Amino acid sequence: MKLIDREEVARRLDHVTCIALVREAMIALAEGRTRQLLRGIIDLGKGDMFGVMPGAMDDAGFGVKVVSIFPNAPGGRSHQGVIVIFDRTTGAPTAVIEGGEVTAIRTGCASAVATDALANRDAHQLAVLGTGEQAWQHIAAIRHVRALSRVTIWGRDPARSAALACRVERELQLCARSAPDVPAAVAQADIICTVTAADVPILFSRDIPDGAHVNVVGSSRLGPAEIDNALVARARFFPDHREGVLAQGAEFLNAREAGLVTDDHVLAEIGHVLNGNTPGRLGQADVTIYKSLGSIVQDLACAAYLAGV
Repeated sequence: MKLIDREEVARRLDHVTCIALVREAMIALAEGRTRQLLRGIIDLGKGDMFGVMPGAMDDAGFGVKVVSIFPNAPGGRSHQGVIVIFDRTTGAPTAVIEGGEVTAIRTGCASAVATDALANRDAHQLAVLGTGEQAWQHIAAIRHVRALSRVTIWGRDPARSAALACRVERELQLCARSAPDVPAAVAQADIICTVTAADVPILFSRDIPDGAHVNVVGSSRLGPAEIDNALVARARFFPDHREGVLAQGAEFLNAREAGLVTDDHVLAEIGHVLNGNTPGRLGQADVTIYKSLGSIVQDLACAAYLAGV
């Protein structure tokens, strides 16, 4: 049985490779070539959670990710865990892979895949709300699907926003700046990523320009919501996994409870846009949302690649 640690994951799972893996995984999900259960979550209190995500995927075996989500973990590693994959023929476990690094990389790459499918082709200004690991990963991934002219970063700690902007300029050679508040960060944005641990909305429809694409990523369970109900209702709303979002997508469920939308507002899974079965953006002025809960099939695709399955 192979053991693949965080360092090997970081060395081998580059963003370009991961974008291709996640794209194919989401198409497989949409086409019924995968099986997965809704994630099981145990609330540990104080924002900490323990999650279990089982699934199976044609050509990638089957497996499970077990992960702890501790937003205030030392060193900023909010997601820590392992992915175990099994051989489809023998049933034997074939690899144990450090799951935190896979999760960090594939989440940003999944948003990059959705951005490529849904953002206007000439989109070039990116706003990122949040300053943690996912903020960095989203910038590093999305630069591969759009030619970014500027990255604007907002976070509750201005020093962390400024530090991340400096890192982006130094390591990615992109023009980056920090913003004093959310409206200033998104005012001219073509692409917006919410990657925070916010309990209540920080992004409001009134602040979003027509034509923007929004990746809503930070909340992966019932309760916390990063965007307001009006933005949900305004946008063409695409999920990573429709069943999951209907059951656990806090932003959508809040808007539905408020009577602004019905289940029909959640459009086809992003995989159906990727394979050409469903239109994404209908016009330049559309606001589009990709709601990311995270899917085990993304993890399995990356794990199978790393393990050589």
